[in-house]
Amino acid sequence: MWIVLKIAWRNLWRKPRRTVLTVVTISLGLALLLIFFGIGDGGHNQMIEAAVRMGSGHVVIQQKEYHAKGGIDRLLDIAQKQRAEEWIRDMEPLFPIQHILMRTYASGLASSSDGSAGVQIIGIEPQSERVASRFDDKLIAGDFLDSMSGNEVILGEGVAQRLDLGVGEKMVLMAQGAGSTEIQSQLVRVKGILRTGLEESDQTLVLLPLAASQEFLNLGEGIHQVAILMSHSGPSTQVAEMGKKRLPSLEVLSWGEAMPELVDFIRIDNGGNYIMNIVLFLLIAFTVLNTLLMSVLERGKEFGLLHSLGLTPIKRFLMILLEATFMAALSGLGGFGIGYALHLYLNIHGLPLDLFYSGELSAVGVTFDPVIYSDLSAGRIFSSLALVFLLTLTLGLAPAWRAARSGNIHLLGRT
Repeated sequence: MWIVLKIAWRNLWRKPRRTVLTVVTISLGLALLLIFFGIGDGGHNQMIEAAVRMGSGHVVIQQKEYHAKGGIDRLLDIAQKQRAEEWIRDMEPLFPIQHILMRTYASGLASSSDGSAGVQIIGIEPQSERVASRFDDKLIAGDFLDSMSGNEVILGEGVAQRLDLGVGEKMVLMAQGAGSTEIQSQLVRVKGILRTGLEESDQTLVLLPLAASQEFLNLGEGIHQVAILMSHSGPSTQVAEMGKKRLPSLEVLSWGEAMPELVDFIRIDNGGNYIMNIVLFLLIAFTVLNTLLMSVLERGKEFGLLHSLGLTPIKRFLMILLEATFMAALSGLGGFGIGYALHLYLNIHGLPLDLFYSGELSAVGVTFDPVIYSDLSAGRIFSSLALVFLLTLTLGLAPAWRAARSGNIHLLGRT
């Protein structure tokens, strides 16, 4: 077996230019595959984080059917809220839970001396949201809400423009209160204006302190949603499943269940990436097959001689597979080195998409950072390396079978 291994390695370098070109081609293909996976996963993770921090959560707890039907009266009462908080505290040692946020939601009308606009009123805990969410980062004027903000609000940029309002000016909020058909109204002052980058949100968003929203909407101590934010989205589904078992009377949703359109977008985007990768490796496959097949076809006399010296068809078959294995190993090392180096660069500095695109970057209602940072997991690396080895060895089967037969055929031809 050692002699077969030695011959296979030497055969690989009988045509060094051809071997190097083939290895470089496969290496670049593997490097591109790793970069595509890193940029794709990194972009998706950034979209998820932007979505959960701009109004949802990695896991949300709310009243039954609130996600599908909404409704001002579908509240979590004090007892339900306490049970939810107790369960979350139990989960904190097991999962990377960072923040617990309480929120209320209501549709209403905002009006000023210059007009009126339909708005989405969100009651938030200012101090918690300042740390956990990205509302604070989106301010373009004024200051964010704080513990002293009573009748102060934050407006989306579109709302402020439609009502011709600036920081410090007053407006009237109107909405239907809980348990009543009467319309509640309240005079509030604009403390800040934010730009989310999403026209739908900017045209409707009004942020109000949680206590003020509860009083304004007659909610008492009730809230509409408890949102859990974690350091990453990985365990979201597991946490949500555990929550459904612990809190069967409530609706516990992972971010994927709360935002199915984002899940569908990621699946479609991944599907497009897979198709592109398949096309890329099909092109590489023809190069590898051509190299191995030409290497076999031009060595007919050599295989005949090896057969005469006692190198059996099985050993000749293994010899060509060993050549393919050496080529796959060299390509794997080269491709991993190039791809991982580029991943590290893009993980630190990112890929600035604003070089190709002007304005805010958004998809399925989510605005995300125009600089995408690569996020390459160990699973992606190992699966990519396995793909290269499997592809190269599979393509080596036909030339190896040809080599196994060519020694006999050549001798019969001479006879």
